[in-house]
Amino acid sequence: MIEFSSRQFRKVRRLAKFAAVLLRARAEFRRLEAQGPVAIATRVRLLQEWCGDSLASLGIQVEVEGTPPNHGLLLSNHLSYLDILAYSSVTLCAFVSKAEVATWPFFGQYAVYGGTIFIQRQERSAARRGNQEVVEYLRQGVPVVLFPEGTTTDGSHILRFHPSMLQPAIDAAVAVTPCAVAYEVSDGSEKDVAWWGEMTLAPHAWNLVGKKSIRAKVVFGEPLTRSSNRKVMSGAARQRVVDLRTRLVNSRSVESNQ
Repeated sequence: MIEFSSRQFRKVRRLAKFAAVLLRARAEFRRLEAQGPVAIATRVRLLQEWCGDSLASLGIQVEVEGTPPNHGLLLSNHLSYLDILAYSSVTLCAFVSKAEVATWPFFGQYAVYGGTIFIQRQERSAARRGNQEVVEYLRQGVPVVLFPEGTTTDGSHILRFHPSMLQPAIDAAVAVTPCAVAYEVSDGSEKDVAWWGEMTLAPHAWNLVGKKSIRAKVVFGEPLTRSSNRKVMSGAARQRVVDLRTRLVNSRSVESNQ
């Protein structure tokens, strides 16, 4: 009973702090927007601040291995909405997301504030427009993070990468950096963080904020050798992400056994 009450209090306290972060972020963005169009460089800077504050409010720590790139396309596995907070908190970047996210209540608006590029993959013309927007960001020197699996997973495996999602890096002639993310949960497992399949957001988030502590681990690999063949690059990128992810999981297992 005491543990249950403590967990419920933890949830309420963290959500109150998180709500305060979101309210401050909205007020800050609207103040800037009233002065004129907000540049993408400003949007990604704001997003980094908001994500860092959000993680702190939720009691989530982030550990980084490797050097976060300051330009180019970053490719990662995808487990949860927390991935976006983790990556943004450690490197200035914009994200590529499916178009439906823009319509999500509340959170969709913050994705817009942060300069997210929304792509409707089912429509070729819309996908081309989205890819061109990614190219424009890359040419401006703004790092772009995308999740080429096209969806989240439970972490047990990494899906095939969609080669078409790498075309902007070829068009902009920028580096492609493989990355990976993993999570440690003190009173649970990584599967408590993974949000995938038919899971509903609210119950998942409510359970997550009650965890005693969560640690996100992000690793940045070396940039891939450039190629004009997106299928070749896609295969090489996936293998590197698999290797990086395996390294994170193995290091987690070693630490837990010590």
